[in-house]
Amino acid sequence: MEYQAYPVTGEQKLLAIAAHLLYLLGGVGFVIAPLIILILKQDDPFVYEHAKQALVAQIMLLIAGAVVSVLCIVLIGFLLIPVLLVLGIIFVITSLIAASRVLNGRLYAYPLIQGIIRRI
Repeated sequence: MEYQAYPVTGEQKLLAIAAHLLYLLGGVGFVIAPLIILILKQDDPFVYEHAKQALVAQIMLLIAGAVVSVLCIVLIGFLLIPVLLVLGIIFVITSLIAASRVLNGRLYAYPLIQGIIRRI
């Protein structure tokens, strides 16, 4: 899905990229950073949409990791670790694509989660 380009400022680009990539720093960058950006920039449709996409993608990855961790306790989860690794790699690639779209003033829709995004 291709979105139109928006005239965006440097601050908007910085915040949108931060929402997508601050997880690379670990800690609070994961889920907390896009949540804060989402709350603070509700009036900015460009930044808000990027923060919402990043937040949902990160929450979905967090849930998948939690499910696999719990299943590892009963030994079934060890079979799912490769799937979780593939999901993690896909997440890194798609978040880098999202950041490049931000630089071009475009919106980005993460694959597989748009049904959830539409409900928010």
